[in-house]
Amino acid sequence: MAFIRITYKLIILCFLALIAVPIMFFLNMGSNESVPNEKQKAYRTKWQKKVIHAIGLNVHVKGKKFNDKHGNTKKQSALWVANHISWMDIPVLGSQGVGFLSKAEIRKWPVIGWLGEKSGTVFIQRGGKNASKVAASAIADTIRSGDSILVFPEGTTSSGENVRRFHARIFAPALDHQLLIQPVVIQYLDDNGKTHPKAAWSDQKFFTNMLGVLAQPRINVVLTYLPIIDAQDFSERRQLSEFIENQISEVVVSTTAIQHV
Repeated sequence: MAFIRITYKLIILCFLALIAVPIMFFLNMGSNESVPNEKQKAYRTKWQKKVIHAIGLNVHVKGKKFNDKHGNTKKQSALWVANHISWMDIPVLGSQGVGFLSKAEIRKWPVIGWLGEKSGTVFIQRGGKNASKVAASAIADTIRSGDSILVFPEGTTSSGENVRRFHARIFAPALDHQLLIQPVVIQYLDDNGKTHPKAAWSDQKFFTNMLGVLAQPRINVVLTYLPIIDAQDFSERRQLSEFIENQISEVVVSTTAIQHV
């Protein structure tokens, strides 16, 4: 049964990958903008939703995007910050209407690089003189143009039962350009509300982990939106980093604690 399930899901995912290129090409005709237009963003979100459906993910959302602690909605573009568990984080969060960061080398990859650029990926050149300032400016320009960008401050994946230390340097664009920040918590659970044993991608090869995920009938995903944060309320990176890390960690740890009761 697992073999049939995996085969079926792989066929659907391959089909989605194939249709992405001509559709994005059509939507991009006559446009030279680096930030995706509304049609491109709508297709990006719809395509990601089809991907997570094909994988077998059942997404539940708690809280609302762009709401402050008083329940007031602010402008709809921000630097998104999330904990990192799996390769599935990309389509799951992408289905919520956010773009991503990627290393500059990927822009040169055939097809994938072009699709990434047209769907709103910001390509960052690592190392080199003034690389961090250039990256911060690119992120800020994209957000100010109306497209939110997601970062994973842990820099690597966790087990899903805890949150690793956040790297404060990731928050440089937010402080330097006084951006809004949307914290979001992602959790993968089984039907009993416990951390799903197949979701985390840490010490496995990608293909092994992917097959383990695709073999599952269903994986529940809980996205928790925390109140939006204005970076101008903080004076330095570490202060901001620790504040958001503690907020996200509190949600993850509280869920883990309930699981072990």
